[in-house]
Amino acid sequence: MKWLYIRWGGILLAGLIITLLGVQHYRQEVTTISPEQILQEQQTGTVRVLGTVQAGSLSSTDGESASAFQARFRLSGEREGLSVLYTGERPDNLRELKSLVVVGQWNPSTQVFESHGIQLLPNYGYVVAAYLIVMIPMGLFLFRMERKVELLYTEIKIAKVYEPEGVAFDKG
Repeated sequence: MKWLYIRWGGILLAGLIITLLGVQHYRQEVTTISPEQILQEQQTGTVRVLGTVQAGSLSSTDGESASAFQARFRLSGEREGLSVLYTGERPDNLRELKSLVVVGQWNPSTQVFESHGIQLLPNYGYVVAAYLIVMIPMGLFLFRMERKVELLYTEIKIAKVYEPEGVAFDKG
């Protein structure tokens, strides 16, 4: 019975470690900030900014190569907006009144967010909820079944219902 708890404790510990690594990855790679935050904090380095492309602010120019596309637009948050200069391949999801995540760096001297990537909004809450809805009942079911098998095995051993044959069968 002791091994049952050790095994499930190990499984719970592994699940906790995976959860902590997932949260750390989320904070570093997936989390977004608003245009208001980048204007207030003047962050350096690559950040992900979430906002909506303002109507009438999108202007683009095509370059000679596929990766020379440039677009200027205003990304609005709840209270303030942010001027964005996107350079890269022509994105399929760049249009006015579209909520986007732009990846790039804030340039404080020009007051423009220089973007090199445009992504759709992540919807990880539904994915996590779906996994939890399935995994938690399944884990509880398996834990319960393992305990039942362990108790049944102990009960059979105590009752001595099963005893191996001592005499070999006659094959005659």
